[in-house]
Amino acid sequence: MTRPVRLAVALFLVSGLLAASETKVELSTSKGGDRAANEASLKEIGLPTFPGASVRKDSGDDAQATLGFMIGGKGFRLVALKFETPEPPAKVLAFYRKAIGRYGDPLTCPGGGSTASGLSCKDRDISTGTTELMAGTKEERRIVGVDNGSSGGTRFELVYLKAKGVDVR
Repeated sequence: MTRPVRLAVALFLVSGLLAASETKVELSTSKGGDRAANEASLKEIGLPTFPGASVRKDSGDDAQATLGFMIGGKGFRLVALKFETPEPPAKVLAFYRKAIGRYGDPLTCPGGGSTASGLSCKDRDISTGTTELMAGTKEERRIVGVDNGSSGGTRFELVYLKAKGVDVR
């Protein structure tokens, strides 16, 4: 499971909101074989696929995940897709820096600081060798996580995160 998905699951379990009367919970994953699910997820994420990239087929990990809950007017929705490409990370970052820019000023983590809309690199748990681009607001954002692939290419994840009344870093 990816770090954003693990974070979302932890928020769900720790939130303490389960006693509320109106509860809606959603969880689905796919190994990447369901092209329609991946296309629907891409549409919701709102970012294009990097040209020539393929869905990542990690052993034991899901290539696509959708997770969400809404309890008493508070909750979140997370959609994530994993990809890989033989292209270098710098090329993938340049492509997504432009694409994510339509949601606001892109923030690059580590090293970025914060944006006027409230996004910040502070408290981000980013693995060594990984770069994240974020744009949007604290309540609704897009995230692109890029790292070096195991065979010299690039592995990356596209994430859409919407939170209402829940603090998601």
